[in-house]
Amino acid sequence: MRGTWPSRVRRADDIVHVVRRADLERIGVQLPVLPVIALGSLPGDPDWAGRLASLGVDVVQSGAEVDSVETVAAARAAAPWSVVKARPGPSEHLVAAGARLLETEDDVPEGAYRLRLDASALVGIDSTRSDVEDPNDIAARIIEVAWNGSPADLWVAAPAGLDALPRGVVEDKLTALAEGARQARLAIAKVQFEDDEFFAR
Repeated sequence: MRGTWPSRVRRADDIVHVVRRADLERIGVQLPVLPVIALGSLPGDPDWAGRLASLGVDVVQSGAEVDSVETVAAARAAAPWSVVKARPGPSEHLVAAGARLLETEDDVPEGAYRLRLDASALVGIDSTRSDVEDPNDIAARIIEVAWNGSPADLWVAAPAGLDALPRGVVEDKLTALAEGARQARLAIAKVQFEDDEFFAR
């Protein structure tokens, strides 16, 4: 029941914008509840997609500051079962190469989802610090925010700025973020199951 969750929380709509599920479904994209995404670019070579997928990040990317057809195609090949995000570039060509989410303020072509550069999200890590967050703390934060809204509507995001950190630190921070989201999903599912059991009596 709702009263069993933390009550001292901030309103979800103060700090998050919703995942536009209908828009994603329209272009054939399915993401889990509380999808994990890294905003902005990532450090080093634009070869992040396979690594992101292995870390449990739901939306992968090359990591490039500005994507090209080649970086998107490589990301798609490295993580063929993942949804690919691209940074601002020639939108039509990026979508043709396999990008489905475009991180841009501009209009996007048919078949793509616009992820605004300033999109508010449930920020689970600090992109300005090199210390790695505790997944348990991330999970608790996610649950607090999700409690005042719909978990299916929330992004779990690493904010832009990770490109200024060492690659190993970024990997560790994204691992913690993905694990925190996983724990939060399990906790939310448990509460929802117990609520259904209670109301079925």
